[in-house]
Amino acid sequence: MTFDHISRRQVLTGLAALGTLPLLSSRLSAAESFSGRSLVSSGFGGSTMDIIHKAVFDPFDKATGAKSTQVPMQSAAALARLKSEAGNPQIDMFQFSGGQEDAAKKEGLTQPLTSVAQLNAIPAEMKDPDGHWVTWAVIGEGIVYRKDKIKEPPRSYKDFLKPEYKGHVAFPAITNGYGMDFLVMLARAFGGGEVNIEPGFEAMRKLKGETIFKAASDLPSLFGQGDIWIMPYDTGNAFKVQSSGLPVAFATPEEGSPAVNITAVVAKGAKNADVANAAIDYMLRPEAQIEIARHMRWTASNPNTKLPDDLASEVPNVAQLAKLDRAIINEKRPEWTERWNREIAR
Repeated sequence: MTFDHISRRQVLTGLAALGTLPLLSSRLSAAESFSGRSLVSSGFGGSTMDIIHKAVFDPFDKATGAKSTQVPMQSAAALARLKSEAGNPQIDMFQFSGGQEDAAKKEGLTQPLTSVAQLNAIPAEMKDPDGHWVTWAVIGEGIVYRKDKIKEPPRSYKDFLKPEYKGHVAFPAITNGYGMDFLVMLARAFGGGEVNIEPGFEAMRKLKGETIFKAASDLPSLFGQGDIWIMPYDTGNAFKVQSSGLPVAFATPEEGSPAVNITAVVAKGAKNADVANAAIDYMLRPEAQIEIARHMRWTASNPNTKLPDDLASEVPNVAQLAKLDRAIINEKRPEWTERWNREIAR
């Protein structure tokens, strides 16, 4: 699965158009009007936060009379903020992307979701069994490649070992979450997995000497120089690089796209918990999920979301996601990191 080039002008025009979207189809009843009420949520910062606000919070505010604000902070900082304000939260709702929702629940920092009508539609594996959190979007990982160098879209993680790509591969360090997932997916591709990581290390040893990078901010320069043709990364960053004018595309491997869940929780004791619950319901509505897919290339978590044809071939659907055993990965992370640094990084 690939997506083709989209110009910067098209992206900016589409983003601007979000501000003119009609209200989401299901209006709140008069009893659920939040006129004069405020909602404070954590956000991921930058253009990501702007897109989410235009796709979700602006229509929500217009329909309900609420006034929503996002405070920029990454997931680890958001969890720290939630902990520091335990018992008197100043932020009503938190968004996470690194599994912090489970830690927050275990520490008694969140409360069960209520009045979220769309919650029933979300698959069980994408929400907390006790209702403390829900996945409202998913970042799909896979293969990012240069279309001018690789004519046929890559189909498998095994393709990273093709001799014709030697010297043109890049992959993230294991300290980057995508680097850890790459190790696991290599293991799966060659007959192993989380409980048998050896095939992953064996495959990665064959990639020793290829380019190792640290963060998403390295992608434009790596692809821009022309020497790097293929790397494991995600749909969102592939779209950003593509939008800058570089000839890159995203492909979903046959082993599946590892899923990075984007979740939402309500802080325990939040002053505006009812407003937060209603906003989360908006996040899960197909209208909002389509706009997030269009401008972020994130996968919709609501199976009732039907993407337009121009998006359906560009964004992994729920069925194409590979669920990794994060508990095992987190348990083994120190051991695998030490081994990776010793065997691969040198």
